[in-house]
Amino acid sequence: MKLIYNRTDFPSGRSHILIRDAEAPSPELVHFMLVLSNKGTLWVDVYWPYDEEAEGYTRRISEQQFWQTFREWRLNGMVLGDSGRVAELLARKRLARSRQAKNA
Repeated sequence: MKLIYNRTDFPSGRSHILIRDAEAPSPELVHFMLVLSNKGTLWVDVYWPYDEEAEGYTRRISEQQFWQTFREWRLNGMVLGDSGRVAELLARKRLARSRQAKNA
């Protein structure tokens, strides 16, 4: 297992910091062990489909930066979220993209 720490800052103001296993077997379905949102929610053990748009807003950070941001968000009241809901939202987004591609 080779861990990479990333931070994604979307234009909408939503941010994620995450630990990614660079040796994950499937490039289409990446396993993030921890996904954090500064909107106050924490998801653990999330399988996330590759998102080309998100990659444009993602940068690599150090492990120290990851944990510093994690501590800041915890102090601001971050709570455990529902990873099933996240998977459902991502599946809908991917399905919508597939439909747009077929209609184009």
